[in-house]
Amino acid sequence: LSSWDKDELRVGVISMKDDHEMTSWYHPTCCPKKKGGDLEPDDFEGFDSLTPAHKSVIEDLCAGELPSAKKQKVSAGPSPRLDDPNATEPGFKALYDKYTAVTLPILKDWLEVNEQPKTGTKPELVSACVDGELHGALPRCPMCEYGRLKRQGTGFVCKGYFSDEVKTWRTCPFTSPADMIERLEWRSPDQGPREKPGVEKAGGKAALVDSLDTTPLEGLGLREQAEKLVEWARKVNLSLAEDGATATIAAGTALNGTRTEESQVDLKAAAAELVRKFPPRTENKVLKAVHEGNGKICALLKEYGDLMEKHGENVHGVRGTRKALSAIMGLTYEITDPKVLLAKGTKVDGVGKGTADKIAEILEKGTFDKLEEFRAKDAAL
Repeated sequence: LSSWDKDELRVGVISMKDDHEMTSWYHPTCCPKKKGGDLEPDDFEGFDSLTPAHKSVIEDLCAGELPSAKKQKVSAGPSPRLDDPNATEPGFKALYDKYTAVTLPILKDWLEVNEQPKTGTKPELVSACVDGELHGALPRCPMCEYGRLKRQGTGFVCKGYFSDEVKTWRTCPFTSPADMIERLEWRSPDQGPREKPGVEKAGGKAALVDSLDTTPLEGLGLREQAEKLVEWARKVNLSLAEDGATATIAAGTALNGTRTEESQVDLKAAAAELVRKFPPRTENKVLKAVHEGNGKICALLKEYGDLMEKHGENVHGVRGTRKALSAIMGLTYEITDPKVLLAKGTKVDGVGKGTADKIAEILEKGTFDKLEEFRAKDAAL
């Protein structure tokens, strides 16, 4: 035992290394326990020469009553990111504390019910929940309708989505200022997911199924029944694959899933399964032009791009149309003369002569010939 400077007590522990004795000095609270037996105060050399206060410390050490000096982990929740875009919003700190206090699975429940991405660190998920409660849930991309919107600077972008139909990544050029995105209601897990607009208008999923007239399908073979089911699904706007063969396979799978021991299929049950797996497409109400005077141009160009993709047109043509659409959406002035979009000094990146000609047609007659061709092709399906 030794009393160091400032009357500090230290305990020396003797060990052997390479036939030599080594002494390691410890504060009493850090002293390692002796193996193979209990310690008594008299076991410590120099105990009798200690002050009464230091003797008391050694007695407590032997009795196991000294508090451990091992550092305890501090359980502190994640701190708000300094660059969080909502850091200056009123109520930010209270909401951050609210979501920080819950577990990771509960955070994911909040995000899942609001159809938001659930990947990332806990601070990132907390930040996403705070953003959702402050401003509302982010919708899907209003241009491609499938991609996720991601914050970039003071606005949002869409990088695209993976298409299950063609098994490849579909890029999307959508960009928008933050205030042009119409957010959705932020819901709690107890409230459950929001109803799809298409289902509400149809009076619910049961009403959609009831709209199927099974009489013409009875007595047909499985393939013919599947094709008829696809026709019905198109009429009620179910989100089946645009590719006819893929859609027919999905309908056939639904029919086979209802087959009884007598090899009979339940047409209504198959229709219900299609409604469950491929809910009606939602009407897009969040695509907005910065200048409302360009709203009709944007709506028609979007429809044109969607129809091009639906009918298997060249992917570069689809991408070019959507890139032009994104550029026009961001214009702060109303287009009255399409030539301005191409002129030196006022040229708009992403807008070529083909798009300018289509805009000229829209301004003249409210539509353009290429769009009408695709509308006719689509109506003939």
